[in-house]
Amino acid sequence: MIAETQTPDPQGDVLDVAAATGQFTQFLAAVEAAGYEETLRGEGPFTLFAPTDEAFRQMDQREVRRLMEPTNRDELLALLAYHVVPARVTSTSAQGRVTRPEASNGYRVTVDGRDGLRVNDQLVTMQDIDASNGVIQGINVVLAPPVLVASNESATGR
Repeated sequence: MIAETQTPDPQGDVLDVAAATGQFTQFLAAVEAAGYEETLRGEGPFTLFAPTDEAFRQMDQREVRRLMEPTNRDELLALLAYHVVPARVTSTSAQGRVTRPEASNGYRVTVDGRDGLRVNDQLVTMQDIDASNGVIQGINVVLAPPVLVASNESATGR
């Protein structure tokens, strides 16, 4: 069953607005587990390329549980920070061009506004959800930062 999307109050910060939509509960739980709340409640501006609950359901659930363990907090924080750009990225600002803004973890993401809005080739399914300190772009996949991709490939022998 898909949760009903609420119309959030854009006066709240990105976390309050994400919570009000009802679509990002797993992302918000991960933000809390990683201790990333204070940062994301800051002045911003932030763009959250926020994975929906459906995105987390599509992940290997053992991996989700592993990342949520307190001993893996740094890895979880790196994963979450890859979903945050310290700038305001909207469908209008990205329209017709490709940019590579730096995510909060120092790696770059590819934002493509030529045919809809995409981040790392993933379509933004919930666009331009305004908040007082930024904007939320909902995506249906959890992005893996290059460092996690490399370590996962090493672990699996790829």
